[in-house]
Amino acid sequence: MHELIGDLLNHAQGATRYKWTMAVTAWLVCLLGWVFVSQMPDRYEAEARVHVDTRSVLRPLLTGLAIQPDVSGRIRLMAKLMFSRPNLEKVARMTDLDLGVKNETAMEELVKRLQDSMKISGGESDLFTIAFQDPDPKVAKKVVQALLTIFVEQTLGESREDSNSAQKFLDQQIKEYETRLQVSEKAREEFKRANYGMLPGEGANMYDQVSALAKQLEEAKMAQQEAMDRRDEMQRQLEDEEATAAERGAETPAQEAETTPLDTRIQTLQSKLDELMLKYTKSHPDVVAARKTLADLERQKEEESAKAKAASRADGGPPPGVAENPVYQQMKLALGEAEANVATLASRVKNYESKIESLKQQMDQRLKVETQLQGLNRDYEAIKTNYNQLLTRRETARMSENVEQNTDSVKFRIVDPPQVPTKPAAPNRILLSTLVLFVGVGGGLALAIFLALLRPAYASTQKLREVTNLPVLGSVSMNWIPDVRRRKWRQFVNFVISFAVLLLVFAGVLTLEVKGYHLPPFI
Repeated sequence: MHELIGDLLNHAQGATRYKWTMAVTAWLVCLLGWVFVSQMPDRYEAEARVHVDTRSVLRPLLTGLAIQPDVSGRIRLMAKLMFSRPNLEKVARMTDLDLGVKNETAMEELVKRLQDSMKISGGESDLFTIAFQDPDPKVAKKVVQALLTIFVEQTLGESREDSNSAQKFLDQQIKEYETRLQVSEKAREEFKRANYGMLPGEGANMYDQVSALAKQLEEAKMAQQEAMDRRDEMQRQLEDEEATAAERGAETPAQEAETTPLDTRIQTLQSKLDELMLKYTKSHPDVVAARKTLADLERQKEEESAKAKAASRADGGPPPGVAENPVYQQMKLALGEAEANVATLASRVKNYESKIESLKQQMDQRLKVETQLQGLNRDYEAIKTNYNQLLTRRETARMSENVEQNTDSVKFRIVDPPQVPTKPAAPNRILLSTLVLFVGVGGGLALAIFLALLRPAYASTQKLREVTNLPVLGSVSMNWIPDVRRRKWRQFVNFVISFAVLLLVFAGVLTLEVKGYHLPPFI
C-alpha cells in the first residue's frame, strides 16, 4: 500500500511538469462541453395518470352465471401492446405528425421516435402513467391525449370483440353439433326400425329367456316322465283285468245303447279342450296336443265301429249273455286320458326345445344388434352432452355480454389530465454541466500523466536505481535563485487562478441554467 501511494505521488509530481497542458485541456473540454450542453434542444414531457377501476358490485352476484374476465390482466396486456406499430401509426395520424412523412423510411423514423419517447408505467393498484417527451410541448400534450384515448378505446373494444368472437364461435359449434345430433338420431331410428324385435328391452333378456325356457323344459320332461310311468302302470293293470264278464239272460235294448269307453274318452277330452280354449289360444301347445289326440280318438272310434259292424255281420252279433267288464271299462278310460296327457306333455317338451334352439340361433344376431345399438347410443349421448354444454355456455356468454354492455365493468378515471408543460423535462443541463467540469479536469489530468509517462523523470536516486538497475554514484541538488523562485511561484499562482476562473465560469453557467438562460442554437 505504501509503495502504491508512493507511485501515485511520483506520477502526480511528474504531471506537474505539464500543468499548463492540463489547464488548457480542461478549459477546452469544459468550454466545448458547456457550449454543447447549452445547444441541446429542450424536451418537454407531457404526462397523464389514469385509474382503472375493475371492481363491480355485480361481480359477486353473477358468480357462476356469467364469465368473470381477468380485467386487470387484460389492461396490463393492452398497456404493453400500446408500443405496437399499428398503435403508433394511429397516434401519428391523430396528432397530424404524419403530414410531414413522405415515404416509408420517414414513417419508420417517426414510429421509432414515438416509441423511444413514450412511456407507460404503473399498474400497481390499477394506476397507470402515460408520458411522452417532445421538443414541442403542444405536440407532447397531443400525443399523450391520443395515447390515453387509444388505451381506453382498445381496452373496452377488446372486451366487446372477445365477446362477439366467443358468440360467433359458439353459434357455429352449436349449429354443427345440431346437425350431427340430427344425423345420430336418424341413424338410431333407422337401426331400431330395421332390427325391430331384436332390440334390448323388447321382452325379457335373452339369457333370462333361455334360462326360463330351460327350467320349463326340465319341468315338462319331468311331468312327461311321470305321465309315461303312470300310463305304463295303467297299461300293465289293464292287461291283468278281463275285458268281458258272462251274464245270464238275454241282452236288453238298454245294454245295446250303452256308451262305449272310447266315447267317454272322447267326451272327457272334448271337455278338457273346451277348458283349454277358455285359457289359451289355438296355437298354444296344450290346445294343439289336445286337438291332435281328439282327432286320433275319433279316427279310432270310426275304425272300431267299422270293425264291430263287420264282425256283427260275420258272426251274427255278439254272443248272448256276454257284456263288458265295468272295471276294465273304467281302466281303459283312465288309460286313454293318460295317453292324452303323455301326448300333450310330449308336444310341450318339443315346443320348448324348438324355442330354445331358436333363441340360441338368434343369440349371435341379438348380441351384434345390442353391440351396434350401444355404439350408436354412446355416440348420441356424447354429441347430446356436448350440445347441451354448448347451449349452456352460449347463454353464459350472452349474459356476460349483456353485463359488459349494460354495466360498467371497467371504469376509467383520469386522475391527472395531460397538460402543456411549461418547463422542459430534459436535458438536465445542471447535471450535464457538472459532468462536463469533471470530465474536463479529469481529462487534463489524465493527459498530463500520460505525457509524464512518455517522458519520465525520477525525483529520487532510489527510484532511478530501481528503474535502471544501475548503481547511482550521487545526486546534484538544485539551488533556486530568488528570481527563479518568484517565477515558479507566479506560475503556480497563475495555474491556480486559471482553475479558479474555470470554477467561476462553471458557477456562472449553473446560474444561467437555473434562470433558464442558455445560448441560442447555432445556424
